[in-house]
Amino acid sequence: MTGFENHAGFTISNSKLQVVEIIYKEGKFVLETVDEAYFNESLNLENDKETKISALLQGAFNELLIKKPLKSNTASFTLPFELFNIMQVPYDNTLLHQDLLEEFKWELSILYPHTSNKDLVIQYIEVEKNNIINHNSAIVIGLARKYLQIINNFCNANNLQLKFVDNIHLASERALTLSNPLLGRGVILSVYFTTKNLSILFSLNGKPIYFNVIPLNDVGEIPTLLLYETSPRESFLMKREIIEKAFITGEEVSETIIKSLRNTLGIDFIRFNPFEKIKPNPVLFDNKYYSEKFNSFSPATGVTIRLA
Repeated sequence: MTGFENHAGFTISNSKLQVVEIIYKEGKFVLETVDEAYFNESLNLENDKETKISALLQGAFNELLIKKPLKSNTASFTLPFELFNIMQVPYDNTLLHQDLLEEFKWELSILYPHTSNKDLVIQYIEVEKNNIINHNSAIVIGLARKYLQIINNFCNANNLQLKFVDNIHLASERALTLSNPLLGRGVILSVYFTTKNLSILFSLNGKPIYFNVIPLNDVGEIPTLLLYETSPRESFLMKREIIEKAFITGEEVSETIIKSLRNTLGIDFIRFNPFEKIKPNPVLFDNKYYSEKFNSFSPATGVTIRLA
């Protein structure tokens, strides 16, 4: 991490703004800030006007600054699942990068017919044929450019340099991978859930091979959905017994939920602590977000320690 500069990572949900700040001090990386502030009213990033979004973000940001000013000039953000168009499809690895992007945009327009793909920003992860998925595929994530512009405008208004914008689960996965280097072996399951969505990510030998986000009616659906997602089916040869470790993150991950999943799936889920390998500022020992609600800060942590 040569050249690391003080960096603040933010997670935006429909109810609050979370921040994690990591600074470089006396030759060491230090977890400086873990905090959150609620919006004055519910935020709907999909439908609210930019003026309302900006006002709510600014109000929560000001509240955070009043409690503790940032030491960082660089900021990154994670956004909720609802803003992303996500698919996993077979792909032709002989196509040029630009041709691939056009192909993915077209396929997203079929899968998400109510979303314009003209201003869609595309990121994709190549998945080579393996023992679980028997063909080359790509995990494709699309985000409307207008959200990047909203975040960039917010940063400009607050003298911050925007570095990254990421999906909450993919950002959380970065924190998990960097804090657990031994996870580069075998099949790892990572689950992230909110009140609206369940996200499942499988990695094989440290690389993502499967990513799926499922809308939720209520959290009671999670065990049944995970039973299906961890079972073999056509072109997806997954078995629960080959999963080396399973991690769970999200907004409200209770021991009751973990116990229920353990009883239903026979998998011992670990409630991931993204702060475990980062030296904290001693004042954080009295911070309930650091000591009790650490799990929900994994996206903000992941985007803060992201390198590229």
